Amino acid sequence: MSEVKGFKVFNPDWTCRGFQYEVGRTYEQEQSPSVCDTGFHFCKEAKDCFNYYSFDPNNKVAEVIALGAVAEEGDKCSTNKLQIVREISWEELLTLVNIGKGNSGHSNSGNWNSGNWNSGNRNSGNRNSGDSNSGNRNSGNRNSGNWN
Repeated sequence: MSEVKGFKVFNPDWTCRGFQYEVGRTYEQEQSPSVCDTGFHFCKEAKDCFNYYSFDPNNKVAEVIALGAVAEEGDKCSTNKLQIVREISWEELLTLVNIGKGNSGHSNSGNWNSGNWNSGNRNSGNRNSGDSNSGNRNSGNRNSGNWN
């Protein structure tokens, strides 16, 4: 089995679904992994973690390595042997989940976007494309409000 690198989100106390984790430790289960059923869950891309967890800076995020069998379904993975390699700072995480410069939120491309899933430059809100939009789901340039 080859190693699979990824990312995992935890509650502020390093728990996930009632299980206590610790950076630097390796966890193993006897069961075969099955996504959304058994095993230790993670995502290969940091941005994909936030399809399942809120983008909350109080939560912990770690780089992980799957050392056992891996089951994959869409953007989510499960393994029966997981190593918690290191904590990812929120500053580093913002760089990992965004493309461009000066973005906040997640899954933004372009520059100076706030909110989530924006492309283009200087957008605020969510799911905007183009430049200088505020609000949500705008396309084109210089829109304010929603669905323009």
